[in-house]
Amino acid sequence: MRSRIPKVLHPICGRPMIDWVLEAVHEAGAKHVTVIANPHQADVAAHLVDRAELVYQRDPKGTAHALQQIPAGELRGRQVLVVNGDSPLLTAASILKVLHAHQEAASPATIASVEDPSRDDGRVIRNRDGWLDHIVERKDATAEQRASVHEFNVGVYCFDGSRLVEELDKIKDDNKAGEFYLTDVFQHLKPVTIVKLEDLNEAMGVKDRVRLAKATDVMRRRLLERLMLGGVTIVDPDSTFIDALVTVGEDTVIEPFCVLKGNTQIGAGCRIGPHVYIEDARLGDRSDCGPFAKLRPGTEVGDDVHIGSFAELVRTKVGRGSRVPHVSYLGDTDLGEDANIGAGTITANFDGTNKNRTEIGDGAFVGVDTMLVAPVKLGKGARTGAGSVVTKDVPDGATAVGVPARVVRRKT
Repeated sequence: MRSRIPKVLHPICGRPMIDWVLEAVHEAGAKHVTVIANPHQADVAAHLVDRAELVYQRDPKGTAHALQQIPAGELRGRQVLVVNGDSPLLTAASILKVLHAHQEAASPATIASVEDPSRDDGRVIRNRDGWLDHIVERKDATAEQRASVHEFNVGVYCFDGSRLVEELDKIKDDNKAGEFYLTDVFQHLKPVTIVKLEDLNEAMGVKDRVRLAKATDVMRRRLLERLMLGGVTIVDPDSTFIDALVTVGEDTVIEPFCVLKGNTQIGAGCRIGPHVYIEDARLGDRSDCGPFAKLRPGTEVGDDVHIGSFAELVRTKVGRGSRVPHVSYLGDTDLGEDANIGAGTITANFDGTNKNRTEIGDGAFVGVDTMLVAPVKLGKGARTGAGSVVTKDVPDGATAVGVPARVVRRKT
C-alpha cells in the first residue's frame, strides 16, 4: 500500500477495511473471532480492542505460520473458519455457503473459489474426479498452468480443527517465496470440498491503492443499491458517494455529485443536491439542501428547512421551518424556528482564540450581508438591516441597523 496506515485500516466507504470482514464473519455466525496481526501495528490493536482477540505474528513467514500462532488447544475440536483481513467485499452469505457445504460433506476441509481469467493468484488444481488436488501459488505456477487454469483460491477456508492442527506442522517453506503456505495443508488433508462463488468481486484482495479504489467502487454501488431498494431515489449512482453508516429516509431524492459521509442522517421526503457535501450532520424530514452546499460535523437541521446554494453550516442547529437561502456561513449557531437568513450572512464565530456561539431567535429576519460577531444574541422576531455588523445583543422584536449595528426600533 506504500502507506504509514496499516492496510486493514484503510477506509472503504467510511469504515476501515477490517470492519467489513469482521461484520461478515459475525453475521455468518462466528462465535469466537481471532485476528492475527503484526505486533508493530499498534493502531490495529487499538482499533480491535474489545472487538476480537488478538494474536501476534512476530516474524511474517507466511499464512500457515500465521495460523500456527494460535494455540493448538483453541483449534482442536472446532470448526475453524479462516478468511483474509484484506477481503472487504466478502459477504456473510458466501461464508455461510462455505460453512454449510463443509458441514454437509463432513470433509476435513472446504475452500471457496472463483472462475476468473483476469486474475493471477493461487490456482486451484483439481484431480480427475473434480476434487482438489492442490493449490499452486502465483510465484510457483508454471507457464502451462497460467495459460490453462483460471479457477482461483478466494482465501476462505473451513477446517476440521483437530485435523488442521495435525497437518500444520508438516508444512515446509520449500517454495520460491520461502514461506509456509497455508494452502500446502491440502497436500495432506483429503478430500477437500470446493465451493465456487458467483460474485467475482468477493474474491478481491486489496493489495494496493488500485484495488482499494476498485473495492471502494464495488462497495459504494452495493450501498447505493440498498438505499434505492429501500425507497431512496439516487438520480445518478455514478456520481453519488454515500458512506456505510449514513441513513436516508424514504422518498428522499439525492441529486448528482453529492457526498454523504460519516454518521449523517437524512430524513424522509428530502431533496439533496446537486453538488452537496454533508458529514456527520442531521437533516430533518421534508428539508432540502443545495445546490453547492456544505453541512459540516455537528450540524442539526430540523424538519421543513431550506438550505440554499453556496451555504455552509458547522456545529449549527436550525429550527423547524427556517430558511438559509444562499451564500451564507453559519458557524456555532443556534437558529430558531421560522427564521430567515438573508444572502451573504456570516456568523463570525472565531475571535482569534475561541469559537463562540450565535443565537438567533424564532421568527427572526436577518437582512442580506449581515455579520453577527459572536458571542451575540438576536432575539425572537428581531430584524437586522442590510449590511449590518451586529456586535451586541438585539432584544426580541427589535430592529438593528448600521456598522456597528444599533437598535433603531423596539417592539412596543
